[in-house]
Amino acid sequence: MSEESKFFAIRITGGQEHVVARLVENRLAKINPGLYSILVLENLKGYIIVEAKSANIVYETLSGIKHVRGHIQGEISLNDIKNFLVKKPSVEELSINDTVEIIGGPFKGIKAKITRVDYDRQEATVILLDAPYQLPVTIDANYLRLVQKA
Repeated sequence: MSEESKFFAIRITGGQEHVVARLVENRLAKINPGLYSILVLENLKGYIIVEAKSANIVYETLSGIKHVRGHIQGEISLNDIKNFLVKKPSVEELSINDTVEIIGGPFKGIKAKITRVDYDRQEATVILLDAPYQLPVTIDANYLRLVQKA
């Protein structure tokens, strides 16, 4: 990242982020107007992040490209982008008797204890700690955040 580079969020038709990135890449192969990088984030659907010298360069380069729907006014800070780059814990980091918090789905915000881990399916069976009785629930590992290692 150079001193003069800035980040901009570009609104894209949902699911077409990689297509637009390739179209921009092909355009940049012909001319290099000062666009430094294109970032497609899997957990940021409908947007791509572009690094360039100025907003004008971004808009001129992306004009006429299929699936580009607009842009967010102003720049995006590097810290905002870093929030999307945080690695989620994978199922390999989970083990039996770990305490986790459920971060998505109908049980969001509830703490649970892992009773079984299925590494092939990327799932864990947990017992909800706040429930009045033991209720085993199988949850995708992406919806679990490790609170305390066993």
